[in-house]
Amino acid sequence: MMQSFATPVQPLSRLSELKSLAGSPRELWFTFAIKFLDSLANFSMHIILVIYLTQEFAYSDIKAAAIYGAYGALITTYSIVTGLTIDRIGVVKSMYSGVIISLFGRLIMLLVTASAAGQALLLTALLCILPIGNSFMFPTMTIAIRRYTQKKNRNFVYGLFYTIMIIAIFISGPLVDLFRLLLSGDDNILPDGSVAQAKLTYFAWTPYRGILAMGVACTVVECILCLFLREIKVEEDDATNSSDTRIDEIDTASAVSTTSSAPLRTSSFVVSNTPPLQSMKHTLKKGSFWRYMVLGILLTNIKMIWRHLDATLPKYLVRKFGADVPYGSIIAIEPASIMLSTPIITFFAENSKSLPMVLLGVSVASLSPIFVVIFPNVIWSFCVFLILFGLSESVWSPRYYSLSVAWAKEGHEGVFAAFAFAPTFLAQLPVGVFSGFLLSRFCPNENYCDGTPLWGVVFGMALLSPLMMLVWWRWLNKEEDENEHTDENLNATNGNDDSLDEPLLTP
Repeated sequence: MMQSFATPVQPLSRLSELKSLAGSPRELWFTFAIKFLDSLANFSMHIILVIYLTQEFAYSDIKAAAIYGAYGALITTYSIVTGLTIDRIGVVKSMYSGVIISLFGRLIMLLVTASAAGQALLLTALLCILPIGNSFMFPTMTIAIRRYTQKKNRNFVYGLFYTIMIIAIFISGPLVDLFRLLLSGDDNILPDGSVAQAKLTYFAWTPYRGILAMGVACTVVECILCLFLREIKVEEDDATNSSDTRIDEIDTASAVSTTSSAPLRTSSFVVSNTPPLQSMKHTLKKGSFWRYMVLGILLTNIKMIWRHLDATLPKYLVRKFGADVPYGSIIAIEPASIMLSTPIITFFAENSKSLPMVLLGVSVASLSPIFVVIFPNVIWSFCVFLILFGLSESVWSPRYYSLSVAWAKEGHEGVFAAFAFAPTFLAQLPVGVFSGFLLSRFCPNENYCDGTPLWGVVFGMALLSPLMMLVWWRWLNKEEDENEHTDENLNATNGNDDSLDEPLLTP
């Protein structure tokens, strides 16, 4: 059982948690809005990216998937530098930097054509500009939630934050199908399925450019919202900070009764002046960091399934079931399953330990593709697969992601998140390699599309994640090093409470 030397904080009831948000600073609500808009822009682009590259730029399956994979992997590469930068310049400047850079990249994606200069700009946007923007945005928004909340309701707010992202993903799919209906989209595709090269150098409002334009509009609104952010942190209540606070039934009742809509106390947050290399050294010395890092690597194959929903599934559905198949709405089944199952999972498993829940969810996720392996020629099998995969993600994903910021020292969250979240984006690289190969080998066109071996490879690779978790189980459950606990206890005793927040249902 992971321990924390921070003063225990009594969780609020669900009603009190909702009431506690009333006094939150405006930055919390703006961060929620920015998260929704950024997720909508990102995930709608992810759904159409490989098809966009093929139909608008005549890239082969292998080349389009390779670019998709490199785009995700480079987010990880750039995050090493931006993570250190975030800790130095603070949340507000980091978020604004990420939004401006992302806006520039999305504008390029929208306006370029398949000319030589246009393709050079496209690759610059996908391999440089957008990954840098994302490497700022993803960790910064997570850190912002920590700054704008108190310990007593922080886990609840992280749950809302995760739900907002899932809602954006859910909306992205139907929006993709809506743009496909409203705009004449496949003008570049000839009757034999090939791409009309002569049309590629002319700008046209295809469905894919309409979706990218929506992403640009979302990012413009994000820029406006960033203007109202302040570099602040919410102060803890005196009862929370008191080292001799005794948690019992009386305190619980008191916590509920004192929850009101009064504005929470805030103060200016002073960004860390620790040299970047020292900040990195501090993070790399923590046992919790390495356990989280290894756990992320072990989950890479499960995360690859999620990436296949963008890189492989849209092209497969179009080639197997025809150009009119609503692949966006089909993909939206997965986030819909998450939204419906998360409250149920939370209610029945609230007091369960995190690591067993991660193993359970990952095991279900690894088995979910079996339906499309056995029944690759019917749409209902993909619906069942997506329902089960969404259910599994609601079991393990919130538990996994809550650990990243919870285990990080305040002021050093950026570098921790940069390293700890690296496996999430690195999963996109092998997907880029495998997706292009699998599509070109087993589903190159509508005349030949064999789903059993294609999804069989995905299924086989997914099974490795729960098996490897079992191999590493004892080490993942290992206690923190005694010296690490001693250092944190000393910090708390000296009034410098840099100890780690107790994460949601820590293993």
